[in-house]
Amino acid sequence: MGTTAFGGGGVTVWGCFSFDCKLDLYVLDGNLTGQKYRDNVLAPRVVPHFDNHALADRPMFMDDNARPHRARIVQHFLQQEAVQTIPWPAMSPDMNPIEHVWDFIGRKINQRNPKCQNIDELRTAILQEWQQFPQERLRRLVRSMTRRVTELHNKRGGYTRY
Repeated sequence: MGTTAFGGGGVTVWGCFSFDCKLDLYVLDGNLTGQKYRDNVLAPRVVPHFDNHALADRPMFMDDNARPHRARIVQHFLQQEAVQTIPWPAMSPDMNPIEHVWDFIGRKINQRNPKCQNIDELRTAILQEWQQFPQERLRRLVRSMTRRVTELHNKRGGYTRY
């Protein structure tokens, strides 16, 4: 999830990508809870995508350790749906490839001329930038994961489950 500030307001979005695809961006209304995450993101977006893969070939799911992502209702749901997650250390947002996507999108929006004038324009701009984000750049981020995990292991040690 990324949050983009805008003149006293903001937009919170959820996005997911893999080597071969990019799921539709979801704009959240209000605060995210474990139940909202399960009902509005995981059940309608993630699980159907994972169900398109044979069980042996299913991708692994990674989030950013936000409190709603760690809620028992979410963890139970992911186990029930056989969605395997990547164990992710706290305080390592730079390790998550989507953080690089949010940074890039934020910079693209800040470079727009004319600037977004309201929340609706900001939401539209984020959706447009997400759609235009090149899949090849996402592939590079996915390919970088082995290096990222190795570097994290070498710096902090103990994260060998990857």
